[in-house]
Amino acid sequence: MLAAALAGLGVVPAAGCGGRGEAATPATPAASLRASAEVIDDPLVTSVRSILRKDAEVTRQVRIALLQDAAVSRFDIEVITLKGRASLVGVVDHRHQAARALKLAGAVDGVLAVRDELSVKPD
Repeated sequence: MLAAALAGLGVVPAAGCGGRGEAATPATPAASLRASAEVIDDPLVTSVRSILRKDAEVTRQVRIALLQDAAVSRFDIEVITLKGRASLVGVVDHRHQAARALKLAGAVDGVLAVRDELSVKPD
């Protein structure tokens, strides 16, 4: 039964393996590709994938907006988006730069809310 479960994950027992205590090795690349290319026809999975794609696109658009603005482009600001809510994480020199970054992120289509996790460098 374990062997069947591992085979479903693209892992096969090593040669001579009795199934106890020995390492498993990855199956052939073709078998791994077939397993990963399997289509899952589940509405919940489809919904989650759709949300993740939308969040990834929102993240990309926020990053572009930040990089195109001279006031904040030089700062390493990480953007994390979950269900349309973008969090900005990083360090800026002044509070007005953080405010500018938040405003830019909030103006991106698809952003429902922006969470401020930006820090200001101490003087």
